[in-house]
Amino acid sequence: MLCAGVLLAGCSDTADDQPTAKSGGDASAAAVDPAALDTGSYPTSPAPEFGRATDATIVEVEGQRLAEFTIVPFEIDAQLTSPGTPGKVLRSGKEFRSISSEAADILANDKMLYGYQTNASTPTATNTDPSKSVLHAVLRFNNAQDAAKAAREIHTQLTTVDTGAGVKTPETIDILPNTLVSTSESRYLAGPEVSVNAFTPHGDYLIYTWAKAPAAEKDWTAKTVAKALDLQAPLIDKFPAQPTKEQNGGKTAERPMMDQGKVLIYAIPEQDAMEAQFGDDMAAYGPRGMAHRSINPPLTYRVLTETGSQHNAVAKTVVYRAKDDAGAQRIFDEWINDLKSQGFADAPSPQGLSNATCVTQDTVQGTADYCLVVKGRYVGEAHALDNKKDADQQISAQYLILEKANQNA
Repeated sequence: MLCAGVLLAGCSDTADDQPTAKSGGDASAAAVDPAALDTGSYPTSPAPEFGRATDATIVEVEGQRLAEFTIVPFEIDAQLTSPGTPGKVLRSGKEFRSISSEAADILANDKMLYGYQTNASTPTATNTDPSKSVLHAVLRFNNAQDAAKAAREIHTQLTTVDTGAGVKTPETIDILPNTLVSTSESRYLAGPEVSVNAFTPHGDYLIYTWAKAPAAEKDWTAKTVAKALDLQAPLIDKFPAQPTKEQNGGKTAERPMMDQGKVLIYAIPEQDAMEAQFGDDMAAYGPRGMAHRSINPPLTYRVLTETGSQHNAVAKTVVYRAKDDAGAQRIFDEWINDLKSQGFADAPSPQGLSNATCVTQDTVQGTADYCLVVKGRYVGEAHALDNKKDADQQISAQYLILEKANQNA
């Protein structure tokens, strides 16, 4: 995925000969000419309320909710600010395959319900510079016995079976007696490196942390695993997970609302069904959940927390809702400033919407375009790759939707 601005997302060409917006925000009505807006085929009114999760959506909804209770790598080490892939809902044990194919098979057999994974590394100028990395995941099971069983089986597999990547060395971390640890060494362009796999059963959950560092800094990996567990265990204890039938006396408990903050109804949905099948969008996230998907996680978490933006929608577009108008303006300003600090330049505003600000940058994937607009407590964000017209249409439709949004929610 191409990453631009605040979120990791697919990003967007031709710049129409329109005036460039120099500042954003909720400008006067004179800044908007509804008759001139080009919204393409996008909706211009809020969607109907989503209701409660169903059998078909409960795993995705639970995984999305879990994101807010999964620590972000920069919380473990302030240097871990460069994310790789966006945070991801794991809808089954099989989806752990991108991390470990051997572990994925075991997790599937041991009936993992769902999980959430996140990752980041220390920034480097080139791929020959030494770096440190962390991949962290929280996996939920039916019960504590299944979680502990999966941890033992994966650890045994990693330390006894060579599937082509070598057998991991079992080790211990003195202060983590319940954590199953294995390590391995390898050599890359930056020199010899050491990595550690750590699995810790914690009630119905299995906490997984993988950490990598230059071989000379092996101690950092152990300290990182310990810090991750120290932060993650109490956080996951606060997660209001949907009870299983077993936990609810054999009956299905009332399902959680898909859109608990009633903000997802204001985001433009994906038009391509394939884009909506990964479990991570058509979702509402809090500050930590949004940070997992950001290319500047510390900034995202801090600004959304400080502006009271507890409910934010991710779909085709992104919608943030601050506690007040000033908070929305701050989100807008911070995001635009962050984009420009990464090399994005001003681009023309959409026709009829001069109070929207757009920025653009040529990348190896193509021309990335971002547009943002404020309406009261809400900020709308649109992005496109090699298609500036599409970004303009998205943000124009988004603005019309936000005109109908509940400012007192």
